[in-house]
Amino acid sequence: MFKYTQKLFSNFIISLVLIGVALANWQWPLYGWFGDTAVYRFIWLGIFFVILDIFIEVILYSAKEIRLITETMGFSKDVHKLSDGFHVATKVSLSNNLKADLVVVGSSGVWLIDVKDNDGKIEFNGDDLVQDGLVLKGFATKVLEKSYSLADFLKKKLNRDFRVAPVIAFSSPRANLDLVPKMVKGVYVSSRQNTVSLVENTDFQIIDKNTIEEIYGLIKNNKLIK
Repeated sequence: MFKYTQKLFSNFIISLVLIGVALANWQWPLYGWFGDTAVYRFIWLGIFFVILDIFIEVILYSAKEIRLITETMGFSKDVHKLSDGFHVATKVSLSNNLKADLVVVGSSGVWLIDVKDNDGKIEFNGDDLVQDGLVLKGFATKVLEKSYSLADFLKKKLNRDFRVAPVIAFSSPRANLDLVPKMVKGVYVSSRQNTVSLVENTDFQIIDKNTIEEIYGLIKNNKLIK
């Protein structure tokens, strides 16, 4: 979420600068400094339209960022609607400066979810996920690394082996995953619409209620949740 707000703030600053330049260009036109000729008036008008074009691009980009924020927040709310007995932790810090967007602990196991805002047609080419021809390199590798890190942490703290289910979840309702298998290289790939069902109805590693509370409490007490 921070990356989106940071971009919005940057866009806001850029917009202020553009407005300032536009007002200066209008108040003190170029032809007023170098002479009121057709050439300088043409250049002055060209500067105005260049600034206008950049300003429109910034506004459109900001609108996209706002949409991504809305979709990401909506996805998080959807996951928090899991059945009673499931606990959801957000922004879980792991070793090696890794961070999990969401960790879910429930009767079906421990789930680590990386949330992606990509939309459009998503496919699997046999090696990587691909979005509209663009390779989404490292998606599966990164979430696997995070799941291993969390599993290692739980083993050290509880002296028991736990498997952590890695999930790549696309938060945009416009992400088309029709051509993507349910699991890619040991990683679940899910749409926004199917993530809750995946977690609730897939018994990755069945754990009892006491163990659920123990794991979730461990995450909280060790200040892994930021």
